[in-house]
Amino acid sequence: MEKLVIFGKGGIGKSTLATSLSASLAAQGRRVLHVGCDPKHDSTAALLGGRMIEPVIDRIERVKGVTRDEIVTRSHLGVDCVEAGGPGAGVGCGGRGITRMLEIFREAELLRPGAYDVTLYDVLGDVVCGGFAAPLRRGVGEKVIIVASEELMALYAANNIAKAVVHYATNGIGLAGIVFNLKNNDTDRSTLQRFAALLNARVLGYVPRDPLIREAEYRRKTVIEHAPASAVSRRFAELARHVLELELEGQPLPTPLSERDFYELARRKFTRAPARRDAAPLVSAEVDPLVNGDKLLARVRERAVARAGAFQDELSAGSRAVRLGLVTADEALQRLRAAFPVEASALRTEELLA
Repeated sequence: MEKLVIFGKGGIGKSTLATSLSASLAAQGRRVLHVGCDPKHDSTAALLGGRMIEPVIDRIERVKGVTRDEIVTRSHLGVDCVEAGGPGAGVGCGGRGITRMLEIFREAELLRPGAYDVTLYDVLGDVVCGGFAAPLRRGVGEKVIIVASEELMALYAANNIAKAVVHYATNGIGLAGIVFNLKNNDTDRSTLQRFAALLNARVLGYVPRDPLIREAEYRRKTVIEHAPASAVSRRFAELARHVLELELEGQPLPTPLSERDFYELARRKFTRAPARRDAAPLVSAEVDPLVNGDKLLARVRERAVARAGAFQDELSAGSRAVRLGLVTADEALQRLRAAFPVEASALRTEELLA
């Protein structure tokens, strides 16, 4: 069974992507379980023609003895729908709803082998607490898909989610890649490609801003049902097939940026300055050519010190992750070399274990 987890900043279009993937997969003949993991419990509404189903934790007070029929609602496309639910705004822990829902799943044997071809989790916003990371912590997820856009805070959230993937990699999860849900179709995609490369993440595809998606949302449908022959529906269908074909075995861990590096690189549209002084000019494209030699040298030294500090921070974090058993020494070393190819070139795994 394929186990997909959709993460991204709140309002970035996760549910639009998630329901479109579920609808596309069902239309291709797959048996799909779609799980909404948001206290608003509206992820499945588009699959159910606008109908809001009662969350599992609201209608099931017990765990023991729960059956599949008590918790699943089937859409007319054949997608089995479940909503975790959660407390109202400002009350309780939203992540607890997901945790309890998974306990009910196990009792009902909903995730038993052979029950579904694909299980898809649509998870609230950024990974802000352990509860919302439950599909990663509890090993029920496998392929993480990040939804982002060209907006800076969407990329910031994507970077944080990549950190969570690294943290829970020992549970058998991996980053399938990033889908960019564009706000502006004229966006410079090279900036997004550079960002993804820095994270060591695939770009799975781009979803253009399309009025058909908005029309479908107002009609409380997926665009797959609203306009099945449209270009955007075909794009979702291709994306669904691509995600299922991806193999995570042997894929390296993502290499998320430190907060300092993220904001520094964002200023340059995620173009990393060469690390060697004898490579392409380190500062010539960013420094006024009239700046005198002393000031230029001082700026180069300042940036070198800042980079060395960032490397030491990441080295300490990697060493701690190895000691805690979160990643292997080889994985941590690979991540450091990807982010700091010069500084980590002579680093050995033994140093991470010290």
